[in-house]
Amino acid sequence: MAADSAMTVTRGEKTKIYNTATKIFRLSLEHPVGVMMYNSVEFMGTPWDVIFKIYRDRRGKQVFNTLKEYAMNFIDFLNAENYFSSTDSQKDYFISELSRFYYAMKEEVLKEYERRGNGLGEDGEQEIGGEDLLHDIFVEQLTRAIPFYEEQGVNPEFEDYTLDNLKSFAHKEFDELMELCEEEQMPSDMRELWEKCFYAYIRSKSYYYGTGIVFEGYGSKDIYPSLIPVYISGAFDHRMRYYVNEEEAASITNDNRSYICPFAQSDVMFTLLKGIAPDFLEKIDETHQESIATTKQRLIDAAVEAGASDDVIAKMKGVELDEIQNTHDEEIMSFIREEYVNGILDAVDSFSIDDMANMAESLISVTNLQRHFSSSDESVGGPIDVAVITRSEGFIWVKHKQWFSQELNPQTRVYE
Repeated sequence: MAADSAMTVTRGEKTKIYNTATKIFRLSLEHPVGVMMYNSVEFMGTPWDVIFKIYRDRRGKQVFNTLKEYAMNFIDFLNAENYFSSTDSQKDYFISELSRFYYAMKEEVLKEYERRGNGLGEDGEQEIGGEDLLHDIFVEQLTRAIPFYEEQGVNPEFEDYTLDNLKSFAHKEFDELMELCEEEQMPSDMRELWEKCFYAYIRSKSYYYGTGIVFEGYGSKDIYPSLIPVYISGAFDHRMRYYVNEEEAASITNDNRSYICPFAQSDVMFTLLKGIAPDFLEKIDETHQESIATTKQRLIDAAVEAGASDDVIAKMKGVELDEIQNTHDEEIMSFIREEYVNGILDAVDSFSIDDMANMAESLISVTNLQRHFSSSDESVGGPIDVAVITRSEGFIWVKHKQWFSQELNPQTRVYE
């Protein structure tokens, strides 16, 4: 486990980066379990480091058979502690989510409005901007977003949460939202659609502002280590928005002997592991799709000019491009796995514990280096904490910053 110390704090329009955050914690003093966090360092106003330490003290020597049981017990702890929040702070969280949702949706609508109001509409005809067009685009975007959020799955604590529950909890907040729409000269006559869309969003597992928490280590009956990411946003109406990210969970087995699992700002790490930058790979994929579509249309145009029959033209138009694109994607990913990823994972399988610790630290360092030499904010930096978890030795710090000198405080046992 390795993590930097950078923490980005935003107040209004000002942003400042502090290199003082601790992101790795020992979850048990007796057992081989640790936890990392990324993104927000607070939960409902309470720092995560405080929450982790309270949990560790409350749990004491309690042992669980699997790592997932540790993760779910931590979720139960947050529920039992009422999410370290009051009714007012839960309401504040809800208002901030509703506000973020509104302004994100408004931004997308205005982009589409500018495109269609000053250019071509979806049918290729010239459109004229106005209130009716703005209203129609809001309806289109909100309606389209509902099934998108529903397809992401539902957060565990909101499976039985109904639209009526939301309306009852947030009647005043949606009144204020409609007033805001009117003040900003946005359509204010679609409250029901806003409620339905926000309901789909607030229940979903789609990405939202919060904290990624990664549990790592061994349960008492685990032979090999595993890793379980949980994403936690906040709580409102006495329910917590969280989900276990099963897609990024990893478990060492006899068949899968090594994993490298980057989180948060992982672009540089993936570039090293896969041999190509993620955004570059995405651009290649996008360009390939455009190229084959353009090629198909040019061939059709050429066939029409050459006097090809209607049947031939129809068959050419019926050629599916998805199969070509899928084959292209599969071959690219196969090459990446065979030439880059598999070789690195095979090497990690033979690494000593020292080698693995050094590699984890190096992946953070190279990300820090890239941020330093690029024009982007240096949002990865500061001292790098490194910890190792083994079944026999438990949680061991390899490198760890601390705010006081151990030499001057020999009476203090360092747990973090």
